[in-house]
Amino acid sequence: MDHQQETTEQIHKKARIKSQESVVRSSFPLDLISEILSKLPAKSVGKFRCVSKLWSSVTTDPYFINKFETQSRQKKPSLLVTFKRDDRLFVFSIPQDRQPSNYEYHSIASQPVHSYHMRYPKSRRFFPRVSVHGLISCFQEETKPIIWNPTTRKLLTLTKPEKSWDYATFFLGYDPVDATHKVLCMRFDETIDEYRVFALGSGESWRMIKTSHKHYVNSYPTRHVCTNGFIYYKAYSDKTERFGFIMSFDVRSEEFHVIKLPCNNSGPGGILASYEGRLACVTHNAAGDGTILWTLMDAEKHEWSRRDLPIPIPFYDRSLETAFNFIGITDAGEFVYVPNRFRKLYYVLFYDPKRNKFHRVGFNGIADDESRLKHGLVNSPIADDRLRLKNGLGKRRLECDLTILNHIESLMSS
Repeated sequence: MDHQQETTEQIHKKARIKSQESVVRSSFPLDLISEILSKLPAKSVGKFRCVSKLWSSVTTDPYFINKFETQSRQKKPSLLVTFKRDDRLFVFSIPQDRQPSNYEYHSIASQPVHSYHMRYPKSRRFFPRVSVHGLISCFQEETKPIIWNPTTRKLLTLTKPEKSWDYATFFLGYDPVDATHKVLCMRFDETIDEYRVFALGSGESWRMIKTSHKHYVNSYPTRHVCTNGFIYYKAYSDKTERFGFIMSFDVRSEEFHVIKLPCNNSGPGGILASYEGRLACVTHNAAGDGTILWTLMDAEKHEWSRRDLPIPIPFYDRSLETAFNFIGITDAGEFVYVPNRFRKLYYVLFYDPKRNKFHRVGFNGIADDESRLKHGLVNSPIADDRLRLKNGLGKRRLECDLTILNHIESLMSS
């Protein structure tokens, strides 16, 4: 009898859900529902997927996901700050600063710091990579790339491109036309003309592609940039070449092209970045007391524009007695410097090359007493810090594992 009653209740519940969906369908067009849901935070969208099959269907549709990410790009992107402690990976999301027309050098951010932690994948290496339209390729298990979606907190382990490969490096790219992520894979430290490509969400396996531009990469992992549908990375024609060149990979057509570096001293020391939608190369000047910003103006003609900036790499803040490392350029065109170690506030330096001004922002919620206790970022924090303060040493500095620029929320299941 209980079983029959339970079954009857379930039937009535399903009938109510269908009735509610029918009301929603008749009251609101699906495109209006999609428009409303696309303006919500990713966390809320995830919850609404459980409301009904209708809303789950709407929010998992590729068109909706692409629209959500486009609107997320229009909002302020965020910086992801990560720490690894034992078997946990702590992730802090802080807003990228948008500088007003008039501002002081120092300010404290009023925006909240969002955080969570996840279990750190065992037997996997955590490499610094870039956020490409909401996804990050930063974990690797042998020659298996792992794609991470910080918004959904999910990991996707891809298959090994080739069973015979012992070492490989990977680049994540995005095609804005087809709204598709692709992973480009190549053997590490070998001069080759054969590569592998994997399109996420396509249901396909790794495909082999060839290029007439035989090359190799000699750093592991290799820093790369993806902007406007192109992956850029530094490469070399052979192991004797010193300065190398830039390889361009069209994510959509899957074609390779060679771009000459702006000058020789941009080779080993230059940092690739994206500046105002163009490929850029940031390097120090000959004296080491300034920075040169090279911006690619014409890839076919190998034409670069040069701008000299009076800022060093890295930058030392005397008031904080802290060295800041340059990590890249925001979508708004601001240079970003972050510390490797810090005590109470997490400071980020933003440099506006057009105004030639710095702006330092301090963020609460990462290294303050309450956050240290909450996240367990130090062992016995109270006793340890009290002892250090008593001896005049100050609080123990925290070490950041990785800071990622220009991250947007994504619902891509990868």
